[in-house]
Amino acid sequence: MQLSRLVYTLVGSLLVPCLMAYLWLRGRRATAYRDHWLERFWGPAALAGSRAFDSAGPVLWLHAVSVGETQAAVPLLRAWLDAKGAQARVVMTHTTPTGRQTGASLCEDFLAGPDPRLVQCYLPYDLPWANRRFLKWTGAQLGLLMETELWPNLLAQAKQAGLTMVLINARLSARSARQMHRFAWLARPALAQLDLICAQTQDDARRFQRVGYKGQLVVTGSLKFDLSIDESKSALGRQWRWGWSFAQVWLVVSSRDDEEQDLFAAWQRAAAARRLPENTLLIVVPRHPERFDRVFQLASQLGLQVARRSVSQALTVETQVWVGDSLGEMAAYVAASDLALMGGSLKPLGGQNPIEVCAQGRPVFMGPHMFNFHQIARLLKEKGAGVGVGSYDAFVEQASQLAADGQRLALAREQASAFVIEHRGATQRTLQALLGLGSSRV
Repeated sequence: MQLSRLVYTLVGSLLVPCLMAYLWLRGRRATAYRDHWLERFWGPAALAGSRAFDSAGPVLWLHAVSVGETQAAVPLLRAWLDAKGAQARVVMTHTTPTGRQTGASLCEDFLAGPDPRLVQCYLPYDLPWANRRFLKWTGAQLGLLMETELWPNLLAQAKQAGLTMVLINARLSARSARQMHRFAWLARPALAQLDLICAQTQDDARRFQRVGYKGQLVVTGSLKFDLSIDESKSALGRQWRWGWSFAQVWLVVSSRDDEEQDLFAAWQRAAAARRLPENTLLIVVPRHPERFDRVFQLASQLGLQVARRSVSQALTVETQVWVGDSLGEMAAYVAASDLALMGGSLKPLGGQNPIEVCAQGRPVFMGPHMFNFHQIARLLKEKGAGVGVGSYDAFVEQASQLAADGQRLALAREQASAFVIEHRGATQRTLQALLGLGSSRV
């Protein structure tokens, strides 16, 4: 083992009690974090047979951390299974319980029956003993990591086990590139284990090269543009809207870190100054389920009339804030809204993916901290489907102006839909890159 990995492994091993404490504490609000600990620290082989599948066909291992990555990966997963035939199988791993739940919902047809084509588990923490058991259990020939997931031990051990390793939907912000330069002693050996990087943009590709990647690299676009909107959820959102009497409905997507407090305060200031359109509802969907109660409390403490999805969808005209405390219904919340603010973009948190909102023709407002989606944010603004704002007050003011201009709002909605349509195709480009790796094993 290289000295850099040895140091990394020793530090990681010492942190195991901290990881256990973290999971236990998170489990106080989201009990699913207390499930499947053996998978995280020991690998699924401790719970199952020697292999995930009995089939002799090709096996793909795909890691999708949470909800967004899982939604983006599923179309590629299905395309790969179609291309490889009936004997092909997939192991899909996750880091968060919500990612696992999303995968189970979207791939229900592959999970069913006595001989499922897909199994799910948590990806172990980057510990050599857990990785060894996990990789042996999968029986995979091809491993796909998404976006920024570069784990030194996992990549080194995967290569030792004979897997072809690919980073798909890869992105690397300028900020992440600087961090990678800082830890080049660890990052460069990890990058060297990759057989292929499928980058989202030319800028991402150049940054990977600048931080030391020397292998095969192609630009495929973002898989997230190819997401399929759940029409049943979209219809549910339209049904909500038809049943309400609100003139305007604004959505906040994946809020976090108590940013709602500043948002609600800005909302109240605008309402007191009569700068807010009359009869406007604010839907707030927190990023993490364990914060559902907290967001409801924040709105209540500020004196806002607040309701929550888990209790009622029949809202009165007095309702000011509706907390979207449900999982898997973002498409419904978007369909019920007129415009959206990306959570985590007005604080230095990296923002949120706006594609799901744009796919239903909703203009998006974004703060200055969209560094996890910088290219998409820039293109959206150039297209006229995205609006940059510098504060929560500015969001309320500019959203009010857009809502008051029906012609401008309609144009922004058209541009949002067109933006997504123009950038589709990453799934097929990524699939072709994978099929072209040159080995019948993958």
